[in-house]
Amino acid sequence: MLSNIFNNPTFNSHLDESLSELSLLLDEEDWKAADRLTADLLLDAVVQNYNDETGLSSEQEPRHQPDLSTEALAGLPCQLLHALDDRWQRASGGHFGFSAQLQVYAATLETIDFDPALRNWSTPHPFFEEVGWLMLLPLRPVGFLRFYSWLDFDLEAPRGHLPALWYWRVPRIASLQMGGFLTGQGGGFGDLARLDAMMLRLSRCHQLGGWG
Repeated sequence: MLSNIFNNPTFNSHLDESLSELSLLLDEEDWKAADRLTADLLLDAVVQNYNDETGLSSEQEPRHQPDLSTEALAGLPCQLLHALDDRWQRASGGHFGFSAQLQVYAATLETIDFDPALRNWSTPHPFFEEVGWLMLLPLRPVGFLRFYSWLDFDLEAPRGHLPALWYWRVPRIASLQMGGFLTGQGGGFGDLARLDAMMLRLSRCHQLGGWG
């Protein structure tokens, strides 16, 4: 279980330092650097859990490189998600953060008729449009996501626009499979399974309590 990583003193020390750094970046409104650090911390948790389960030390190279897969997102520790979200929420006045994304996700499903079973790539999940992640260019169908560098790293962005790198950061082969150009999710179709996994995990963490 990913929650067991908090029993690791080394990981906890690293996490405390990184969360302090994240708070500073957010207070300075360095949204892009904060987004990168947020994704790094999520991946660190996944890697630490993989090492614990396989018995690898931090110095050993794993045979399988963990990533923010559907399965990994579905099992992220609520404690970590809350710590990250709390800092994003406070720094942005509730404009950014996982809670904001979950609220947008829930609202779109309540108000917009969308059937994910259709797998119609030209009709993407309404969440992507609401948070401003879609590439709205005539040369590419509306179903493609913006390149990461094209996102808006300021408070003029739509609510829930950030953090985003947790979703963009995928293995190169996955990028190609989604129609991208080895640039994460950028330029490719949205992966509905990964989006749903993260939103369901956030919802579950809220239900478990201890989340403001």
